[in-house]
Amino acid sequence: MDSALIGFNDFVVDGDGIVRRNLLFSAVDDSPDAAVLPSFGLQLTLRYLEQQDIVSRPWSLDPNIMELGEAVFVPLSSDFGGYQVVDALGYQTFLDYRSSAQVARHVSLSQILSGAFDPAWVEGKIVMLGAVTPSAKDLFYTPFSAGAADQQQMTGVNLHAQAVSHLLDAALAKRPLWTAAAQWQFALWVYLWAVLAGSLAWQTRHPLLLMLMQMASLLGLALAGGIFFLNYVWMPLVGPLVAMVGASATVLAYRAQQSYRQRQMMLVLLGQSTSPEIAAALWDNRDRLLKSGKLPGQRLTATMLFTDIKGFSTIAEQTSPERLLDLLNEYLEGMAAEIQRHHGIINKFTGDGLLAVFGVPLARQHPREIAEDAQAAVSCALAMGDRLTALNQQWARQHGTSLKMRVGIFTGPVVAGSLGGRDRLEYGIIGDSVNIASRLESCEKERHDGICRILIGQETLDQLQNQFWVNPWGELILKGRSQPVTVYQVVARKPKTIPSSQPSAKVTSSASTG
Repeated sequence: MDSALIGFNDFVVDGDGIVRRNLLFSAVDDSPDAAVLPSFGLQLTLRYLEQQDIVSRPWSLDPNIMELGEAVFVPLSSDFGGYQVVDALGYQTFLDYRSSAQVARHVSLSQILSGAFDPAWVEGKIVMLGAVTPSAKDLFYTPFSAGAADQQQMTGVNLHAQAVSHLLDAALAKRPLWTAAAQWQFALWVYLWAVLAGSLAWQTRHPLLLMLMQMASLLGLALAGGIFFLNYVWMPLVGPLVAMVGASATVLAYRAQQSYRQRQMMLVLLGQSTSPEIAAALWDNRDRLLKSGKLPGQRLTATMLFTDIKGFSTIAEQTSPERLLDLLNEYLEGMAAEIQRHHGIINKFTGDGLLAVFGVPLARQHPREIAEDAQAAVSCALAMGDRLTALNQQWARQHGTSLKMRVGIFTGPVVAGSLGGRDRLEYGIIGDSVNIASRLESCEKERHDGICRILIGQETLDQLQNQFWVNPWGELILKGRSQPVTVYQVVARKPKTIPSSQPSAKVTSSASTG
C-alpha cells in the first residue's frame, strides 16, 4: 500500500487516503548519522507526563523499543494486521481514534479575545492551536469518514489531539495499544476455521442442517473477530472466511463426486434387476430405506411373477453346456428387458427361470397402485411371450432350437427386506403369496398350449379391471397347499375399445375362446 507523510511528519496516509498510522520518530534526512526527532504529539505527551514523573525509557526486552508508563510502543512491521507490504520505515504505531467527534473542547479565537471562556477549560491541560476552517485546507480522511454521509474529514489540529489522547491513554493504562497476530498465528487461525468448516461439511449430510451449521460457524467467526477487536487485537476475518468457503466447497465437491460415482454404481447394479426409474427412486429414498446397512422388512401388497422353461431337462440333455449357457443368457436377457420395461424387479434367477416382483421395494398401498402393479405383471408376461416368439424365430434359423415357457402370477401380501448376514445379503420376498405364484407356474404342466402359458389367481384377476381375456381353469389344489385356488389362464389383452366398466370377475364364452 502506498503511503505519504503529513503534518510535521507525525502521520502516514495509506494508499486509500486514510490516516491510520502515527509516526512517533523520524529522521531529518536519509543520512546514516541524521538526527532522529520525536513527533509533535509525542513531544507534547512526554512534557505532560514529566509532571507525573513518567518518562520514556528503552524496553527491557529490546532497547530499540520505547516504553512509556504502562505501555510498550512496538513499532509496526511491514505486514502488520491487514497490511501486506507497507512502508514501515521510521517508528510507526497504529493510531487508535477516540471517536469521530471532537476529542477535546474547542475554544475559538473570538471567545479568547472577548474573555467568554472558563480558564479551567485549559488550566493544567495540553492546549493546541490550529485552524479548523475548511478554507485552511488542513483536512484529512480518517476511518470514520467512510461511514459519514458527507465523507466528513478531520482537521489537522484534531488529528494531533487524537494522537496525543491515544499516547496518554496508553501510557496511563486507560486504553491498550493495538496489536496484530503474527504470521504463524494468523495461519493457524485460518487453518482452524477451514478445518471446522470442512468437518461440518463432511459430517453433516442433511442440506438444511448443513446450512444452519455453516451459518452458525460464520456467526462464530464474526463473534470471535469481535472479541479480538474489543481486546485491541487486529485479527483479519476475510482470510478465515475465504478458507471456510473454500474448505466447504472442496468437501462438498468431493462428496458430490463420490455420491455421483456411488449413484452410478448403484444404478448399474440395480439396473441389472430393475428399471432405471425404480433404481432412481431407491437412490432418492436410500436414507429412509436403509437402516444399519439393511432394508428393514416391510409388509406390503405386491404381484409376483414366476417363469420357467418347459422341458428344460430334456433340452439340457440334448444340448452342449456351452450352447446351453448361451441359450439361457439370450433367453434371460430378453425376459429381464421386458421386466425392466414394465417396472418390475428381478428378485432372483432360478437356473432356467426367474422371480420378478411388481410393487417393491417402495410400498404401494393405494388400491389403484396395487391394481397397476398387477396389470403391469400380466402385460409383462404377454410381452415375454412375444419376446420368446421372436427369439424362437432367430434360434430356428441359427440352430433349429425353440423354447416354451410357463408363467405364474399372484397378487397378495408379502414381507420384503434384506435376508442374510453381514457378509452376504440379498433382497428377499417371503410370504404365502410367493409360494402360490410358484405353484401356479408349475401347475398341471401337461396343459400347455402355445409358446407362453400364463396362469393367475383370483386375487390377480380382481385387479385387472377387465383389461385381459382369460380362460377359467376352476378351483385347483396346488402342490403343498390344502386350500384350493381359483385359477385363470391369461390369453391376451382386450382391445382398448372394450368398455372398462365390465365386471372384472365375469368371464364370457367369447373370453374363453380367446
